[in-house]
Amino acid sequence: MITSKPKFPQPVIFMHWITLCFVLIAYFTSKSPIQDQLLGQTHVIAGIAVFIFFFIRIFLYIRFKTQFPETPFISTVQEKAFKLMKLCLYLCLFIVPFLGWLTLSATQTHFSLFGVDLPLIQLPKNFGLGEIHQVIANIFITLIGLHALAALFHHFILKDDVLKSMRLK
Repeated sequence: MITSKPKFPQPVIFMHWITLCFVLIAYFTSKSPIQDQLLGQTHVIAGIAVFIFFFIRIFLYIRFKTQFPETPFISTVQEKAFKLMKLCLYLCLFIVPFLGWLTLSATQTHFSLFGVDLPLIQLPKNFGLGEIHQVIANIFITLIGLHALAALFHHFILKDDVLKSMRLK
């Protein structure tokens, strides 16, 4: 059995799960923000939250990195897969909401949340960003699913503490 330090620091765990909640909210409200006002507003708010949480996660990563549990890797392939997955997930946390903002900018002259206009930039209409945003968002959701499967693999097959290390108190 592989053992590790017991848990990630609570702020890191909390930010991990709250980010997942907002990613899922954004995914399940992903109709065009223009077609359905309530779903659209919810989607945009969730996307903004994910974008902001990306920077908070980076700060927390830097702040608490020395306190992260250490789990030995079975092989160099597993270690490389872990690092690649982590990089891809973090890139998606930034790229997907950013592309969403660019898509909104390309399709709208203004967009208001609770009476406050979001800052948009002027982009050519039909710039193709909506499709790119959607494809990368779907890739992101797929990566999240693979990430969850890896956690379950650790828990049920390897019987280590990786999944337990991310449990909220």
